[in-house]
Amino acid sequence: MLDRPVSMHSATRLDPVVSPLLGQVFFRPWWDALGVPLVTGMYFPLSRAWAAAAAADGDVERFASSVGLPADSARLGGRVRALAPLARRYARAEEIWQDAFFDAGVPSAELGPIARRRDRNAFRFMMARRSFIPWLRRLPAVHWDIAGVDRVWAGRGAEARGERPAYPAPPYPDVAVSAAIAKDDTRQYWLRYPSPVLADQAWAHVYEPAAASASTTMIFLHGIAVDGDMWPEPGDTFGKLLERNIRVIRPTGPWHGRRMTRGYYGGEPIIGHGMEGMLAAFQAWLAEVAVLIRWARERGSRTVVLSGVSLGSLTSQMVATAAHDWPAEMRPDALFLVATSGSLMKVALDGSLARALDVPRRLAAAGWTPETMAPFLPLLEPHGPAAVDPRRIVMVLGKADTLTPYAEGSALARRWKVPEGNVFIRHQGHFSVALGLLCDPRPIDRLLAIVAEAG
Repeated sequence: MLDRPVSMHSATRLDPVVSPLLGQVFFRPWWDALGVPLVTGMYFPLSRAWAAAAAADGDVERFASSVGLPADSARLGGRVRALAPLARRYARAEEIWQDAFFDAGVPSAELGPIARRRDRNAFRFMMARRSFIPWLRRLPAVHWDIAGVDRVWAGRGAEARGERPAYPAPPYPDVAVSAAIAKDDTRQYWLRYPSPVLADQAWAHVYEPAAASASTTMIFLHGIAVDGDMWPEPGDTFGKLLERNIRVIRPTGPWHGRRMTRGYYGGEPIIGHGMEGMLAAFQAWLAEVAVLIRWARERGSRTVVLSGVSLGSLTSQMVATAAHDWPAEMRPDALFLVATSGSLMKVALDGSLARALDVPRRLAAAGWTPETMAPFLPLLEPHGPAAVDPRRIVMVLGKADTLTPYAEGSALARRWKVPEGNVFIRHQGHFSVALGLLCDPRPIDRLLAIVAEAG
């Protein structure tokens, strides 16, 4: 469920002979065999130490107790204390950035240097994870606090029983639009608005063609533990879409990036809180996406495409079912789903990432079995048809995907009656099927054809 945005533009710039060769050699299931161990055995544990150290503010004993390490190591203490000034410098750079970009009085010439300073400090802060490599094998991957069955029934029972809607149309908040940075033929800016569900600000990064109005908008939802607004962005990520006068909106998901909860790394609460974590994430992100769909329409887009990879796809397909009960201006017109699955139970109990983190045993210890999970599945899985014409749904699935198991994604395509020509099946796994779009633009070309037909 970890992913990075793929470069939809560079896919068309690769040599037509070299491109398939790269896909055949590199973006194959062997890539995925490395991916899960690297994520669960390296990135998550280092992130856990990093998040704990950032919350400790240089207090070594507090840090050590939170990750189960002895506090008597001078070397460890030095790493913990070194993180505190990095965190403060990033926080200050972020504060200056927000003041500048959301204050119309700042000259545009000053925005670029302010943004670069903020990005440098964010990168240094995030890279401090590597300082905990010497303790890697002794670090936990996740801070676990799985809500038990009774606790979830107490908080979510009314939705599970159908007594109140799980994902109602949210109220429409004031959406603040930042100043823009122009680069080549595009402009970038940010949106900030109160989350309709969480007690924080929702964020989105917008890319659009500078010279033309965008009659189509694509909203791209990221995977879990992807903090796109904290890391350097891959160049030319959405170029092909921008060339077609398509606006791209990249939201920051709940508890990721700028929205990370103190003491947790990006997305960790979704994993660590079990069923409640996923329910809370869907409740927040679905509402925030509905706001963005309406905002895009108010900015002139007649067609809104909702897209995502992994967790982003799981969220997008839930939007597509919840949107039956939303006003028309909040419903997507098309879907582009990569590495998705129609069964969250399979992801949680049989998925390779979940197994590597020992999620099935931890869920069972908190009372979660297939039987106790069943009443909540309509809140977590796309039951019923999509509120999108099946002819406007494109799916890209990997036959070797063991993280969001392929069989359930394929079954969802059949249930939704997605046309055969809109379902692209690859002999790839979870990570390689997304990266494979670099070398095979046909799914994106199909989406662009659908957008053109929609007018």
